[in-house]
Amino acid sequence: MTNICNARALPLGALLLCFGSAQAHSPYLLPNLFDLGKRDHVTVQGSFTEEFFEPDVAMKSDDYHVLTPGGAKLALTPVYVRDLAVVEADTKEQGTYRISTGKRSGRTSKAAWVDGDWKFLSPKASAPPGAKVYDVTSVTLADVYVTRGKPSDPALAPRNAGLEYRALSHPNSLFVGSQMKFEVLFEGQPLAGHAVSVYSGGQRYSDKKAFAEVVTDEAGRFSFTPDKPGVYLAMSRHRPAPAPESPQGVSYTYSVVLEATE
Repeated sequence: MTNICNARALPLGALLLCFGSAQAHSPYLLPNLFDLGKRDHVTVQGSFTEEFFEPDVAMKSDDYHVLTPGGAKLALTPVYVRDLAVVEADTKEQGTYRISTGKRSGRTSKAAWVDGDWKFLSPKASAPPGAKVYDVTSVTLADVYVTRGKPSDPALAPRNAGLEYRALSHPNSLFVGSQMKFEVLFEGQPLAGHAVSVYSGGQRYSDKKAFAEVVTDEAGRFSFTPDKPGVYLAMSRHRPAPAPESPQGVSYTYSVVLEATE
């Protein structure tokens, strides 16, 4: 992804809007286990970080929840410390669960719409001549899937709202050398030509920050193939063109964390 922001000049709220940069804080949810065996609960951390998966800024949300294998949406109560949020979800049913931050609104930053893209402005910067300035709000959604027993599909159903990925292969059946397939949706419609970054864990010890940079096809689909066991994160942003009559803009970010096994 192209970094269109000056990370050093922007506050955290603007950095979250500009997470295409390897230096910007990026959201994730990480469970203590993906394959739960017979465990009746799972513990999940939520944070923003510059190095996956090392928590740095606690990810706060009013809509932490779990979608159960039976389709029930149950609220989760987070515990916050400075670097991360922690939630626990009961997993007494057999099947796949989706733990989510829910839709969370972040800070609002000033940005100008210039040549079909956003130019974010530091507090003392001026917009290019003739460009309209908007208040652009960050909207973040992070998901992770865990399974007790045999993987199931009900929790994979898309919300058809905002930016999200619809899994075309099961997130908890990912093996080294096999493809993980997703469809990128915005308001329920596929996004073609959409840039997605895939990261692996242990970034601190690697010069290669992104494991893969991919672009969705005409059907809004992308895939990647893990080359070793470990935890991976797929993430992207979507910044729709602003409505001409509105002073508001929105920057959507989405991430999903997966585990590849041998």
